[in-house]
Amino acid sequence: MSTEQNSEGFEYPDAAGYPDGAGFLDEGTAALIDEVTAGAVRDIDQPSADADSEIDVRRDEHAYVVTAGGRELAVLRFDEADGRAVILTTTVVPEYRGRGIAAALIADALDDFRDRGLRITVYCQVVAAFMAGNQQYSDLLDPERPGR
Repeated sequence: MSTEQNSEGFEYPDAAGYPDGAGFLDEGTAALIDEVTAGAVRDIDQPSADADSEIDVRRDEHAYVVTAGGRELAVLRFDEADGRAVILTTTVVPEYRGRGIAAALIADALDDFRDRGLRITVYCQVVAAFMAGNQQYSDLLDPERPGR
């Protein structure tokens, strides 16, 4: 691939197989969207009882982080402004994709936002796709500033 092609990016097609003009996704984001829209919220593919570590989800100042054995596996980044959470990005380490980690992380974060009484603005395409398939979270969207 030439340098010129790398700088232009590639727009992944919509469900009908055509670029939708909504923007460019990298392969990782497209894979996460596929993962979180594959079905309803499901359990994380936990390590077996014999594993050396368990999966942990914690909230930091501006992120929800999934770790196992001290290794960061996934992150959902957000900012807080005007009594709402602005959800920016979700990432999962490539070798841990397809295990339900992204969907579980997003569900945990949305549940926590609800418990904390925060409305949300969503700019993350992965979270937007998850919410489209999980309408139980639609009440969290800030009606004046829903995001995408």
